[in-house]
Amino acid sequence: MKNILVTGGTSYIGKHVIAQLIDKNYSVRTTVRDKSKSDEIKSDIEKHLGKEVSLDVHIADLLKDDGWDGAIKGCDAIIHVAGPFPVGYDGGEKELTGPHEDGAMRVFRLAKEHGIKRIILTSSVASIWMDSTVEDTVRYIDESNWTNLDDDSIDAYTKGKALKEKAAWDFIEKNDSIKLTTILPSVVLGPGIGKPVRRGSMELFMMFSKKEMPVAPPLKMGIVDVRDVAKMHIAALENDESIGKRVILAEDTYWMKDFCKMLNDLGHNAPTFSPPVFFVKFMANFDKTIKPVKPLLGVDIRFNTEIAKSVLKYDPIPIEKTLFPLEKHIILRKLS
Repeated sequence: MKNILVTGGTSYIGKHVIAQLIDKNYSVRTTVRDKSKSDEIKSDIEKHLGKEVSLDVHIADLLKDDGWDGAIKGCDAIIHVAGPFPVGYDGGEKELTGPHEDGAMRVFRLAKEHGIKRIILTSSVASIWMDSTVEDTVRYIDESNWTNLDDDSIDAYTKGKALKEKAAWDFIEKNDSIKLTTILPSVVLGPGIGKPVRRGSMELFMMFSKKEMPVAPPLKMGIVDVRDVAKMHIAALENDESIGKRVILAEDTYWMKDFCKMLNDLGHNAPTFSPPVFFVKFMANFDKTIKPVKPLLGVDIRFNTEIAKSVLKYDPIPIEKTLFPLEKHIILRKLS
């Protein structure tokens, strides 16, 4: 299994997956939506690895059929990282949830047509941890959990992630010639490859590190290093024991006030005050940055990462090596 397609090659996770695959001597091709990114992505990977690389770049958009046949034909496996929109997208629910699901199914259907036997899908803990009907103040979450799609309080981005993964498993149930593993990272942080972008997890990081969010909400979140996320995609690809499994990734879970303290210890300017849960829940009705996580406010989240550790030998990079001192952090230097 040497010819691998990585969709979403310009993404934060996608670039790391490509770099690690090339470093392991895989033949890699990738997809980008914008033709102008073709040379940029290859240059970014070469600078990161410190050597010339061979990377076959195809132009393909998850919302269109064009380009996907050429991207998939001749591959041994697909690592499907791409998503149609980043976290924080402002479109309506139908405009977001539909493309997540439809885009994944476009890739899966063509994979079947071309005889692809193996797919690794990038999902998210967004698929497993949202359910406002659960009132536990301590919540243990493993791969058996699913976000409650009937919960009207859940935002469109989260529903889109869950619907995409559910659609993938439903497809595999009817088409068992393809073997699937899904990777469910928590909040992804760590060094990027190439020009930094302020979106997704990095948007959250910037909001805290520069005190753009004036308080640390009473929220507990898992954190995982982007290098580990890429590594576990490849570990799943190389290990048949991962077939049919959902794999949660989190170095650990942290209350935001403790996370902010760690940032400040490294020279950042993060908020230190954490307001009462009832107050933040009330404010979440008016603040779109908090509203998506309203069901999780005040909840002691604990992720079970045993499958990652036992099957894929996940040995997390410590959070201290994921967060950097202010003067070394590329995101802050270039996006401030």
